[in-house]
Amino acid sequence: MKAMKVLLIAAHGRTGRLIARRLHDEGIAFRALLRKSAQKSEFAALGAEIVLGDLTNDFSHAFDDITHVIYAAGSAETEGVHEERAIDRDAVMRTADYARRRRVRQLVVVSALSALHPDSNPLALRHYSRMKRESDDYVAHRGVPYVILRPGPLSDAPARGAIALAGERTQSMPAVSREDVAALAVRCVLRGVKNQTIGFVGGNEPIDDALDALIAGDALAPMLARQSQRI
Repeated sequence: MKAMKVLLIAAHGRTGRLIARRLHDEGIAFRALLRKSAQKSEFAALGAEIVLGDLTNDFSHAFDDITHVIYAAGSAETEGVHEERAIDRDAVMRTADYARRRRVRQLVVVSALSALHPDSNPLALRHYSRMKRESDDYVAHRGVPYVILRPGPLSDAPARGAIALAGERTQSMPAVSREDVAALAVRCVLRGVKNQTIGFVGGNEPIDDALDALIAGDALAPMLARQSQRI
């Protein structure tokens, strides 16, 4: 079996940078997919292989010798529907296709809790949430071992090492630290979590305890995820 090597897509983003540091700290070999050569030095310092690519075009070359993939790209709120369609849906779908073709062992996608019921979100979030939902559904049915992470509102606060599983987006959801999103993504890789959709917000349950509950089938989140895929 090939040694683990992770492809980190959108390593240059706010969450992607945190995932890169976690991969480095855990001693996991990884390749950073970047848009610009000017971003290379930051990730070379973390020991990453570097590959350049454009998510709106063919980036299948980045998947050579890869065993795991983390997709951390997301459109900015001000970029509009074209960018949401390109980055939050189409590029995710291409990632799943490339991953299936290369028979990767696991694809982790950072999505959003708003994807559970897209049309129940405020108008400004609906198209973004629909694109996330369509790509989530595609990934879940593409035949690649997957983890879909659906965090609630994000913050730049320090990591707590803890989350709360969540199945719905509500007005009063505690924000979850981007560092904890990164930690959860890397723990899913290390623990080999497969075929789970994980909705979560800020909370007090240690990340590994939450994963234990999911893997054991004792938490509500997997049931909600399965129900959501039938809606």
